[in-house]
Amino acid sequence: MPAIDIGALNIDQLEELRDAVSRRLLQLRRTPAMRLPELLALFEQTKSTLSDQGKDWYSLDRWQWIDGAIRFWLNPRDQDSYRSGWFTIDELIAWAHNDGPVLNEPEYEDEFDRLDDEGNLPTITRWNSN
Repeated sequence: MPAIDIGALNIDQLEELRDAVSRRLLQLRRTPAMRLPELLALFEQTKSTLSDQGKDWYSLDRWQWIDGAIRFWLNPRDQDSYRSGWFTIDELIAWAHNDGPVLNEPEYEDEFDRLDDEGNLPTITRWNSN
């Protein structure tokens, strides 16, 4: 791997490198095997990475056990681009990669928001955190 001379990088390049390193570190974590204290520490790292990327929220502090997983309540500021809801740590990490169900994109819409003209549900492909 080639060495990176961080002294030669400008602010934009350093921020881009920081974001890339933060995203890669989050990607390498194995969340299913984590115990609660480890998961909460990763949650704080994830919030820091999201904040560094300019992803802001009104609320991202509450958590609870839902459907066999720890989920975190997200109420994002940019609700045109992102949705509110209970998300796993892996879904929040996906958000750091501009992917996953936090994104307010048609492929991630709730089924009831996607009824066709006759009131039928279309086939939906959901994002998979595995």
